[in-house]
Amino acid sequence: MKKGFKLIGIILVLMLLFNIPKVNAAIKKGDTLGDLKKQLTSLKNKKKAQENEKKKTEAEIKQNQANMEQAEIDLYKAKEEVENLKVRIEKTNSELEKKKKESEELLVLYQKLQEDNIYFEYVTGASTMTELIMRMDAIKQLTDYNEQQLTELEMLVNNNNKMTKELDNYQVELDKKIEKYNQTIDELGDKVADLVEGAVTIDEEISTMSELVKYYQDLGCKDDQDLIACVEIANNDRWVKPVTKGRINSLFGLRFHPTQHVWKNHNGIDIGVSEGTPVYAAAAGQVGAIVKKSSCGGNMMYIWTYIKGKPYTYVYMHLSAFKKNVGDKVTINDVVALSGGGTSSYKNGGYDKCTTGAHLHFGISEGHHFGAPNDLSLSKFNSYLINPPGFPGLYEWFYSRF
Repeated sequence: MKKGFKLIGIILVLMLLFNIPKVNAAIKKGDTLGDLKKQLTSLKNKKKAQENEKKKTEAEIKQNQANMEQAEIDLYKAKEEVENLKVRIEKTNSELEKKKKESEELLVLYQKLQEDNIYFEYVTGASTMTELIMRMDAIKQLTDYNEQQLTELEMLVNNNNKMTKELDNYQVELDKKIEKYNQTIDELGDKVADLVEGAVTIDEEISTMSELVKYYQDLGCKDDQDLIACVEIANNDRWVKPVTKGRINSLFGLRFHPTQHVWKNHNGIDIGVSEGTPVYAAAAGQVGAIVKKSSCGGNMMYIWTYIKGKPYTYVYMHLSAFKKNVGDKVTINDVVALSGGGTSSYKNGGYDKCTTGAHLHFGISEGHHFGAPNDLSLSKFNSYLINPPGFPGLYEWFYSRF
């Protein structure tokens, strides 16, 4: 049980210490900040495409709704027209029946006239030929008109029946269209819902990816830098000592210079170690610059690092040899150089006028300077110097790097 609580405690400490976004687990070796930025751009383009698709789909829904409303209006008009046709058909049928009855009565009268010779008398009773023709024509016109009326009424009934059938078919078509519009609207509505849900998802992805990009940018990762290596460099939680043991010979700050014999600020601390002592990285980072055989400082190495996410540059001076090159990634277990300061001193016939004997100078400056892409200024490095933390007092020894 105690082991379990201890493991949970370690995990919580690591989470608080690193404060890495939850998607960091998706990062794999070889991924760079540039890759993340491309993914972010791709997500934003995808969101834009989704928004355009949503607008297009919503416009389609609106058009289908308008089509359906028009179809419903047309259907209402068609039903109304069918009802009107039924009234007209009923009226026409009534007129047709009436006209048929009149025709039958006329036919009966005509037959009776023929049987009773009334027609003959009517015709032959004319006083003149003209009157005779007129009487004959009047009877013919009456029968012809009646036949014409019957024909027209029958045609009207047939036409109305035909129109009724066409309107019935038209209503069936409109019903199908309305059903189809409804179905299309439902499908498009589902599509919009999916797009909205997708937009929420992609917004979360964009937010997470933006957070991740900012996280690595704040760590100082470069677009072409492996992110895992960058995190290893950036997530130092503290400084460690550069040598396994040593004695503090000179402190940070104002002192009487041993070779220049004037009072001036000392830009670091001097650790008394024998020449050739292995010098380790005081924090994981990257070698930013190397200076060889300077007349004051001798061989020097500048290393960029982060401590709890904050950028620093630290320097080793008076080295006898380099074990790493510019651009190399280093961890606190890596030997980066060997100490010097003895044979290179000016009094021993060397080139370094700022040392009197074997030791290691260790200095720290806030920010990435001297060899960093945006700042090659040594004066800038000196402007942000801090006292290296975690060391004992003047002339005191330490026996561990931690």
